[in-house]
Amino acid sequence: MKKIFIGLAVLALSSCYMRGDYTLGHRNVFNDFFYTYKIHYYDTDEFKDTVQETETINSYKKGMVRHALPGGVVIASKTVVKAVYSDEYVRPNMKGALVSYTIPIELSDEKVYQVIGESEIHGVRYRLLKPNRLGDVVIIDARGNIYPRVGRIYNNRLALLDTSFLPEPDDLKFTDDTVGQAGDEDTAIAGFEVRYAGIDDHYNMVFKGSSFAPDGQGEVEEERTYTFPMYDKTIAIEGVKLQIIDVDETGISYKVL
Repeated sequence: MKKIFIGLAVLALSSCYMRGDYTLGHRNVFNDFFYTYKIHYYDTDEFKDTVQETETINSYKKGMVRHALPGGVVIASKTVVKAVYSDEYVRPNMKGALVSYTIPIELSDEKVYQVIGESEIHGVRYRLLKPNRLGDVVIIDARGNIYPRVGRIYNNRLALLDTSFLPEPDDLKFTDDTVGQAGDEDTAIAGFEVRYAGIDDHYNMVFKGSSFAPDGQGEVEEERTYTFPMYDKTIAIEGVKLQIIDVDETGISYKVL
């Protein structure tokens, strides 16, 4: 009777590991897990759109000689805002493995590995790599050093295997491959565009410009006309200096200074 009671108790406890959302894989051994840790997933609202970055994109470079036909763009610039998410991808600095007395976890420097979230272990914040086909979660610190234990995801929490996993070679670690993943679309918030319009009746070079910028209520668009005598060798439009190399009614050659 005592043996039957012990057997039923073991089955009851084992069933606790089989409930809920879990990723245990083939390494699951009863009593492998002593503690679990909260996972801060990167795809949750806690991490989404954590940063907005702005970038200015110009159509020109200093020292570049360009040619524009009538109606063609001479210079253009726009400032865009990007929504940056907390997804990260890392890559091993060399081919290697995490080894123990069980199946090793092979790592290739020809692959990138997605970081799915973070957990705090003994007061230190670690990053968690996406589970492999066996459910193993490789754990790394902020510098890419590998934690000597492997995790599993159980009921959306991190559980640590009791077995130690050591990197081979010893200096195997991870480096950031892509930090931050931009949103699907960039939103232009300001910019300008200047086009060559030809020669007017007074033998002036004519340029047509348009610009837009936020005013707190929306976007304000402006259109302007710029004229310069044909004998001018240096002009400035929208703060950009141009050296005029050749100009007539058929087009303009210039260098950005």
